[in-house]
Amino acid sequence: MRVIDRLEFPKRYKPKQFILIIVVVLVILGIFIQRSGIRRNASKIQISDVSISNFGNQFIELEYTLANTGKSDQEIALIARVWDVEGEEIASSLFSVQVQANSKSKRTKMLDKLNRALKEGERPYKAEISLYIRHVP
Repeated sequence: MRVIDRLEFPKRYKPKQFILIIVVVLVILGIFIQRSGIRRNASKIQISDVSISNFGNQFIELEYTLANTGKSDQEIALIARVWDVEGEEIASSLFSVQVQANSKSKRTKMLDKLNRALKEGERPYKAEISLYIRHVP
């Protein structure tokens, strides 16, 4: 009987050290490019005059001014938050908005899903709308 020597299947080769270094450098470069692009776009968007225009036991309506100073239309993600007097968050919402180039507009946002209902005689104390920026871990 013949003896046949076979190679182990699949044969695994250890990656070279310089390939690992190149991959790590490319990942770091990709994260840097993504963050600089987010910062560049965020500098062109201005949110101002955030106020609570109307509220009830189960809803809060926010009014704000949104301006785009860039040369292109953008779809941006915004996060709205509302707090009570003690600093407890009553409601928050993540939503996206289409903003035209070189424009300024007054907008409203209805928050109808509250973390808790407003108590009798309670008023929302503070509201904030800001750009939602994803963070790369």
